[in-house]
Amino acid sequence: MTSNPADDRAFRRRLLTHVDTLAPTVTLNPDRPIPASRQHRAENAPRAVAAAWVYMSCVAAWAEDHDLVRPLMRRAPDGLTRAPTSGTVWLGRAFEQLARHPATQWLLHPAYQPALWAGAPSPAACTTLIDWWADEAPSLAYPATGTAPGSITGWPIGDLLPVLHDDRRTSNALVQTPYWVADLILDETLVPAVDEFRHERLIRTIDPTCGTGHFLIRAVDYLWRWWTTGTITSRAVTTRTPIIGGAALPPAQAANRILASVDGVDIDPLTAAVARLRMTIYIGHLLAEADVLPRPLRLDRIPHTILPRIAVGDSLLVGRISRHEYAQAHPALASLPGAAFPLDDFAWPPEPDTPQSNTPANP
Repeated sequence: MTSNPADDRAFRRRLLTHVDTLAPTVTLNPDRPIPASRQHRAENAPRAVAAAWVYMSCVAAWAEDHDLVRPLMRRAPDGLTRAPTSGTVWLGRAFEQLARHPATQWLLHPAYQPALWAGAPSPAACTTLIDWWADEAPSLAYPATGTAPGSITGWPIGDLLPVLHDDRRTSNALVQTPYWVADLILDETLVPAVDEFRHERLIRTIDPTCGTGHFLIRAVDYLWRWWTTGTITSRAVTTRTPIIGGAALPPAQAANRILASVDGVDIDPLTAAVARLRMTIYIGHLLAEADVLPRPLRLDRIPHTILPRIAVGDSLLVGRISRHEYAQAHPALASLPGAAFPLDDFAWPPEPDTPQSNTPANP
């Protein structure tokens, strides 16, 4: 595979066929219903569960294709035999491997992905899905070509999220930005900022609607080159002269500056969790390519200090209204664990004055 399989219509259709196949076999968990919404009506719960399981199988297959985790779907590990009746458990084990880092643990958290915990497909249906990944499905690994990003950036799993979870498209307007559009915008914003603030320790950037992290990943690329080589080159605006003269830092220091500079926010918990996974692995990959981390890169060996600052929240309201008002507007987000608010340098605005009541208090 030399290009993003998420761009292949036949591949997308096959994934959706698996959703259709798994949905009738789903047994719902009465203790963990999907929170009701316009998109998640009770009658749609089995399909939402099936979509969650199929999407997570994509993430697991992508991780296996890059040797980030041990193989459980592409092939059985040496010494282990997968019984036909163990499909559901086997998929669960494949998913669990993705949460073995502090930055990626939220990918499986019930508050971030309730549909994954709201039920499970039958073992036979899960086995069929695993067999497809093992025998027929294309690899999700492909190299970078020209300025196009390679698959280690997580581009395919970012693009597949709205394909399988269409509620992300309809309710959160999650439309994936092509890499060349992201590059053009960064050429006109981040690159001039690097030139202007070249002597600053950090180049603070934030994507207030970061989605699965396409802009974040491209910003990491730009700043990695700046802080490891002292040069930054525009990718889309090819007529611009490269900026030179920066201080080349050791790779570990460059990674620390990136983590302190590139921030993101998204209102959808699962979407933000995918962005955290992608940025964690990509920074780990860059450090492995620089021989700072051992190769092949493994997710559970990426230092726990690599913690991207990607928050879950309403970027139009956070910091503009009080914590109590925010909780009234977004009760689920206000109580979400690991949402990254407040950060160390963040303070909620004061609560508005409460009008005095003229009614005497009860004795």
